Amino acid sequence: MALNSANTSVNREGQPSFPPTGKQVPAALSMMVDSMTSMVERAKIDLESVDQRARADLENIDQRARKDVALLDQRAREDIQKVDKKARRDLAILDKRAREDHELLLKVRKSRGLTY
Repeated sequence: MALNSANTSVNREGQPSFPPTGKQVPAALSMMVDSMTSMVERAKIDLESVDQRARADLENIDQRARKDVALLDQRAREDIQKVDKKARRDLAILDKRAREDHELLLKVRKSRGLTY
C-alpha cells in the first residue's frame, strides 16, 4: 500500500527546497540589522531636526513674549503717570477747598468772637 504523504522537501513547483545554509541566515540577519540601523539613524536625524525647529520656535516665542512684556510695561508706566497726574490735580483741588473752608471757618469764629 502506497502512502500519499506529502514530501516536505519539494515545493509546489516540484523543485526541492533546501534548508538555509549557514551563509544565508547571517546575510538575512545582516540585512535586517542594516535596515534597522538605517531606520534608527533616520529617526535620530528626524529627532534632531524636530529639536532644532522646536528650539527655533521657542526662541521666536520668547522674543515675542519679551516684546509684549516690554510693551505692557511701557503702557503700564504711562497709565501710572496719568493716574498720578490726576491724583495730584484732585489732591490740589481738595487742598484748595480745605484751605478755603478753613479760612471761612476762621472768619465765622472771628465774627462770633470765638477763639481757641
